[in-house]
Amino acid sequence: MANTIKQITTDGGDKHNLGNIETAAVKAVEQGNNVLAGTNTHSGENAFTGGVNNNIKLLVAGADQVVTAADSGKIIVFNAAAATLCTLPAPKIGMKFTFITSIIATGDHEIQAGTNGHGFLGGVTVVSTTAAKSDNFSANANGADDFITQTGGTNGGGAGSIVTIVGISDTSAAGCWLVSGNLLAVGSTVVTPFATT
Repeated sequence: MANTIKQITTDGGDKHNLGNIETAAVKAVEQGNNVLAGTNTHSGENAFTGGVNNNIKLLVAGADQVVTAADSGKIIVFNAAAATLCTLPAPKIGMKFTFITSIIATGDHEIQAGTNGHGFLGGVTVVSTTAAKSDNFSANANGADDFITQTGGTNGGGAGSIVTIVGISDTSAAGCWLVSGNLLAVGSTVVTPFATT
């Protein structure tokens, strides 16, 4: 959009003609990648194009998927039906990852703690989408479970499954991660997604 602004009205109501430098500055703002910092107020209608997905990380199939400390706060999407193993970083208090499944798993969709000493606490609900069956499952109370596995069958992995993992300790001890979620399963039985391997 070409700049046609030649005059502005100041907060005091006075008119001010724009010179070449001010006009160039307005054009630079219109054409560049602009970053706003601090407290900003927007009024009127604002239009954003190009999509906003800075807080999403899409996983591809494979056993080498990782999330890092920089991914904390993001939505992590199991975006392939095939087997996908995602490893968590070393835990820090307050880290948060939200895993969702966008397609039913045909291979294991796994979330693994970084080491055997960084296990899970908390629990999830597993609900069958094909039978009137659901149950609640908790991770081992001693924090020994360091895998969450969804197969697309009885332990979750259906499209729409969600698992939230929050760091509650930043020491290398069992039970560093708190888990909650709702997993969508298939079949007349449901089973725990938690395991030590």
